[in-house]
Amino acid sequence: MIELLQSPQWAGVLARVLAMNSVRRRRALAKIRKWWMKPIFIQRHEAGNKLLDVIMQEQVLGATLSFLRMDIRDFHHLLELVEPLIRKSDTNMRRAITTQERLLIGLRYVATGDCFGSLKYLFRVSKRSIGRIITEVCAAIIEVLQEYVQLPSTTDEWLRISKEFETRWKFPHAIGAVDGKHVRIQAPKNSGTEYFNYRRFHSIVLFAVCDANYNFLYADVGCQGRISDGGVFKNCSLRPLLENNSLNIPAPQVLSLPYSIEVPYVLLGDKAFGMTEYLIRPFSGMHARGTLERTFNTRHSSARGIIENTLGIHSSRFRVLEGPIPLAPEKVKVVVLATVYLHNFLRNRHSAPMYMPPESTDREVNGRIVHGTWRTDIGAAALTGLAGIRVRSSQELRDMRMRFADYFMNF
Repeated sequence: MIELLQSPQWAGVLARVLAMNSVRRRRALAKIRKWWMKPIFIQRHEAGNKLLDVIMQEQVLGATLSFLRMDIRDFHHLLELVEPLIRKSDTNMRRAITTQERLLIGLRYVATGDCFGSLKYLFRVSKRSIGRIITEVCAAIIEVLQEYVQLPSTTDEWLRISKEFETRWKFPHAIGAVDGKHVRIQAPKNSGTEYFNYRRFHSIVLFAVCDANYNFLYADVGCQGRISDGGVFKNCSLRPLLENNSLNIPAPQVLSLPYSIEVPYVLLGDKAFGMTEYLIRPFSGMHARGTLERTFNTRHSSARGIIENTLGIHSSRFRVLEGPIPLAPEKVKVVVLATVYLHNFLRNRHSAPMYMPPESTDREVNGRIVHGTWRTDIGAAALTGLAGIRVRSSQELRDMRMRFADYFMNF
């Protein structure tokens, strides 16, 4: 204690304290912290900031991917993008945590979901600082990677997505696949049952739309767990855009000659979603092989499976989604949304072959469906899907689905 008070940084403070009367002096000395910075945090510049350099020096194949979930080239590119947003300045009292350290902390957390206590010893940064850094880094990632998660803005872009679904999954007029997952969170203070879902844990819901190539087109993290699974789509920001026809989705067209009735372009959803003129779900119940309903459901399931694979791989790569995430709900939304942007970023960069190898997705081999490796990953199993809802669609919507079914029986 005496050595600390004799240090230069405390000389001025000590002089002022000694000039006080005895009572005030005792009170002031009692308030002086034993440590300005704990020794473990002083070692940060010898440990945390050099951690990535140590990994690279080892030159172990996949070491950077395992630690950060990305190729080192993508890390440096991302660092350049977020640096203006997360950089902090040194002060007279201490050196700031560098941008590289901050990005390392944020990426390590979303990749592993390690507790703050573990990250504290790994990076030599206090738990309070870690919580603040994670939120800031995730918010910066969302801001700089906006171009990676965007709904199409033109009719031609929607038609390109539809063509990919038809070419890869034999489902025409599909413009995306939709699904949602419950993400576990710690019970917020004084929240009551606001985030407590029917499966008896606290959660928020990730609702997402993907294209035919495992890329997210849209993601919304907003619904509390107490909202019924059937209400997730009704409460997301995408639904009003679809209802108002403000997304430039192509007008209905005939599927193919000799058909003459025009059929709309639709999203593919499972039984957790009600059928509308822009979202189609499978037939309910069991159907015999070779029937019109069975054929439609098989084709629909194959095409809609793309969102299952996308969310499965996404959750297996970012273990923070295993939860429960120990942050306030608003901060959880930022963290979860950042993982969505990182998924698309890594899918379209140098990290793609390692982040998502061919065996990670469901695929057909010699006429048999082989499950992707994500299905056996505990991280993917941690997310709970939305439950099916019972809803009777209008005759007009059932006729629309039947037109697709008739088409599949002939093509």
